[in-house]
Amino acid sequence: MTDVQHLSSAPPPSPVARVDPEDLGEAIRSVLAARIRVAPDRLPDSLTLEDLGLDSLLLAESLVALESRFDVVIDPLRFAERLTPGLPLGDLIAELAAQIGAAR
Repeated sequence: MTDVQHLSSAPPPSPVARVDPEDLGEAIRSVLAARIRVAPDRLPDSLTLEDLGLDSLLLAESLVALESRFDVVIDPLRFAERLTPGLPLGDLIAELAAQIGAAR
């Protein structure tokens, strides 16, 4: 089975309605963790994007995954100037949670 076949046969993500607002940050962390293939509990807020190896391509893929998961459109321009290798994960999650929460 190819990777494409594997991905297409995966069950659809659960709807965003099932995510409580207070759990939104953890849901975002889980999506990001899946993209970089680590356990969510191994991603403290203090790690930077550089520490995580989140380059621009992987970050773009992560944003697409988040848009799909939460059925929203994320505007990366809202925080593009802050998207530096030194940005802490907690800050990225907070910004994404604000955008996703506002779009719901």
